[in-house]
Amino acid sequence: MTDKKTDKKTVAFGEIMLRLSSPSGAIAGSSTFDACYGGTEANVLACMSGFGHKTDYLTALPDNGLGRAALDHLRSFGIGTDNAVINGDKLGVYFTESGSGSRGASVIYYRRDSEFARLDERAFDLDKVFDGAELFHISGISFALSESSRRLAFALLDGAKARGVKVSFDFNYRAKLWSTDRAREQFVKAVRYADVVLASDLDLSVFLDTDATGFFAEYPARYLAVRNRKPVDGGAHSVNVTLYENDGGAVKKYASPEIKFAVTERVGGGDAFDGALLHMLSCGADIENAVDFALAAFVLKHSVKGDTFTLGADEVRKFIPKLGAKQ
Repeated sequence: MTDKKTDKKTVAFGEIMLRLSSPSGAIAGSSTFDACYGGTEANVLACMSGFGHKTDYLTALPDNGLGRAALDHLRSFGIGTDNAVINGDKLGVYFTESGSGSRGASVIYYRRDSEFARLDERAFDLDKVFDGAELFHISGISFALSESSRRLAFALLDGAKARGVKVSFDFNYRAKLWSTDRAREQFVKAVRYADVVLASDLDLSVFLDTDATGFFAEYPARYLAVRNRKPVDGGAHSVNVTLYENDGGAVKKYASPEIKFAVTERVGGGDAFDGALLHMLSCGADIENAVDFALAAFVLKHSVKGDTFTLGADEVRKFIPKLGAKQ
């Protein structure tokens, strides 16, 4: 399942939760739920670990059976947990129903006052967590959960930049966690730290009041990946991606064709895309090959149950020609 091992280490900060999915479709009508563990940053690390990267997950888990089960889950994917905080008794939980057609998945959160949300700037030794790190990955979710997790998120960003560690940022806006106005204030600041920004056109317009053509005039990122998806007929979706690279002021771009794909699992596609794209950029791939590989992982994830992408790099590469993309 793994690609060739590498000395490149990716650190990520985020919350892992217990996911309870309604097998019947609607939460209201379910008497049983399928359980697994998930969280967007953990999913990105699992993907990169599967592609051969060293990883370190900065998170918090309760000191009980649920926390230990979540740790086992993370370690089963090769995710490093040496710096995870183990304390207290509350793990975040979310309930999902899958939706159908153009109706998206519905989520109910039980994550307020989780051990992760209680973390503050004293939680991690920054010299230790960033030792040997090449990349620090974070998403907008960690800025939404509490004032203390927001302060810690910015402390980690400061720590990464001070130590020469590159930063990737995915907006991952969750309307059930906070308003667009509150998110905008934080996102404008967070994006300024990022070397790689993962976004949609809507993210750019709503939170940054710009578009892809104006982005690099305001923000110092090296890469901007813009991924847009939409529902089509028969429960299928379509996606297109444009990756921009700012090479010393000269902006290059590669735009994928629009790809239509079937949807079996709605959770985790964006995380697989992020992990695959970051893997390829870390390995020095050009923007066209990076997009093709990330798109293949994104589409494949919609056929893989659960939060986590479990296919290896060889399987992703073999799937690229089926997208109509170049190998």
